[in-house]
Amino acid sequence: MEQPVYWAPQINPGVVNLVALPRGLRTGQGSASDVQLAAGWHDEVGLHVRSSPGGMQLALLGDTKPDEPLAAIIPLDEMAQDRLQAIERFIRSIHRQHLPDARLTTGQRRRLGHMLRCLDGREEQASHFEVATALFGRRLVSAADWHDSAFRYQTHRLVRDGLKMA
Repeated sequence: MEQPVYWAPQINPGVVNLVALPRGLRTGQGSASDVQLAAGWHDEVGLHVRSSPGGMQLALLGDTKPDEPLAAIIPLDEMAQDRLQAIERFIRSIHRQHLPDARLTTGQRRRLGHMLRCLDGREEQASHFEVATALFGRRLVSAADWHDSAFRYQTHRLVRDGLKMA
């Protein structure tokens, strides 16, 4: 069974921090409390849940309840801009206008995926040649040219960088 991963809000600026709406602030129609939330995890920060549309992680800080009117807060630190973008993605997901997380480029996501596949291959005791063949295909990776192949060096870098990240 796959378990959701919950990041600490101070580490991942993609976590949307929510608190009870302060008294006196007027609310319009619809709110974050209308969003279906997946079961979560409670710690000293508060309740960590995932929103069903978009699957974003939300941190309901302190004793905040998911069924009350909510307000998002942004700590004014070096990650404030990323936190603001996370709130925008969350608001758009409420209105079914999904916006991808732009903090990683497509190439960066692809490289991270390759690193994970390299680590999986390593865990299964696959050779670097077998991993490169799985990643790049038999047509591009040849045993005859393996010792001087760009794919060999790229595979070594992917394994090395994947191990650093793990």
